[in-house]
Amino acid sequence: MNCMQTRELIGPQLDGELDLMASLELKRHVECCLACAQVQERLQAVRSAVTASAPYYQAPEQFGDQIRAALRREIPHAPAPRRPWRTFLRPLAVAAAVLLVAGLALDMALHSYRSSSHTLAREVVAAHVRSLMADHLLDVRSSNQHTVKPWFNGKIDFAPEVRDLADAGFPLEGGRLDYLDGHAVAALVYRHNLHVINCFVWPARDAEPAVASGAQGYTLVRFTDRGLTWCIISDAAPATLEEFTRALHANAATTVPAKTPN
Repeated sequence: MNCMQTRELIGPQLDGELDLMASLELKRHVECCLACAQVQERLQAVRSAVTASAPYYQAPEQFGDQIRAALRREIPHAPAPRRPWRTFLRPLAVAAAVLLVAGLALDMALHSYRSSSHTLAREVVAAHVRSLMADHLLDVRSSNQHTVKPWFNGKIDFAPEVRDLADAGFPLEGGRLDYLDGHAVAALVYRHNLHVINCFVWPARDAEPAVASGAQGYTLVRFTDRGLTWCIISDAAPATLEEFTRALHANAATTVPAKTPN
């Protein structure tokens, strides 16, 4: 079971809809995959928050006795009441309706989250494959980060961080402009042996934990760092992309901003 299959099943698993074998496979994967475990924790937290905040009405224990006593007093003077149990069950019906609406809202939110993630993954794969065709891989060819970063000036409305990872075994080849999710992004190109690694970078809307997934034979890693979203894709082994991601973080931690000349 891969990451994409696991995340499709986390919601049904939390709702108790999986059979025993599927639940065991999902559990084994989550125990070995930090990214999927984080997704499961977030969905469980949302589910718990909805359950905790939804109003719940419980009739007091003496409520039934009070109704029956009132009915006995009224029987000689009025027709028998029709279906008194409706009054008794009304608060429970309200609570059930609220929980149903909350459950539907949660399901729609999770479906929207999964759909948007899958759509972005498909776009990233398409952009990666497109870059490998003809001569679309590089708009600026250079292994010097101080050449590649200025090339983006005036072409996009943010400054991508271009990091030198040659010492870690991932030499920079250059960069290009690309488009994802309807807006321009910076694409930084690295290599590892014969494998091309595309790093798509754009301004982050919200902070996100690192997420790793697989799609069409490629490995994808997405995370936010210093206000930027990084989406990395390659046909290299997942362990190689993990090493590449660690090198990116290590390089960012040791980078010192350049001094302004006097």
